[in-house]
Amino acid sequence: MTLRPFVVAALLIVAVLLVGALLANERILDPDESPELEKFDEPLRGLQYLPGNRRGNFQAMGMEFEMAEATASHIHRFQGQAPRFEALLDEHAAELVDVFCPSDLPQPYGALAYLVTQENDQRRVLDADLLTRFERQLWYDDTGLVPALHDRFERTENRKGQATLMAVSAALLGREEDALTGRSPWSSSLLGSWGFARLIGQEPQVQRVTIEYFALMHWLTELANTRDGICS
Repeated sequence: MTLRPFVVAALLIVAVLLVGALLANERILDPDESPELEKFDEPLRGLQYLPGNRRGNFQAMGMEFEMAEATASHIHRFQGQAPRFEALLDEHAAELVDVFCPSDLPQPYGALAYLVTQENDQRRVLDADLLTRFERQLWYDDTGLVPALHDRFERTENRKGQATLMAVSAALLGREEDALTGRSPWSSSLLGSWGFARLIGQEPQVQRVTIEYFALMHWLTELANTRDGICS
């Protein structure tokens, strides 16, 4: 009597048991857990740009209620010019789709490239009443730091409530490097300082400038995302 059949059977049993043990201990990664697809909760991605959401959106971007109220009220200054703004958006739709529609950079960051100009190292928000065309501003691409601001302040597990307001303010003031290196008042360390109130102490004009910028950015994003807007 040969033992070969018994040996083969035993080897098959061992192989089955070994495969079963390997499968039992194997952890299959969920796609959301893939290290290449690290995800963060970005509140800006879920905002809807509607007239009724203005104050809530501004608060989600880091403004206190009073400032959010003032920014929403500022929109009334140019709200009656909707047809003119809609025509401008349509005229430059090809380049503005990635600015005022959902894209890689949320609108508060992407719109800086078109709504903020620089002259003699000073940046200012374009006057809505004088706006006749959209032009991408050189400073935005020359510095190349706005996407880094977005990554640093928004794409983090420890995102602060004033993240958007503080990051955009840094760009409006031309102080991106201060913000990225954590210089006060953009410091997140225990020994540093953080907050928009402290920034106003250093740069008193920043509150006016941010109100002007966020109001115009929100208004144009609203128009772009209407039923007949460039995002449709």
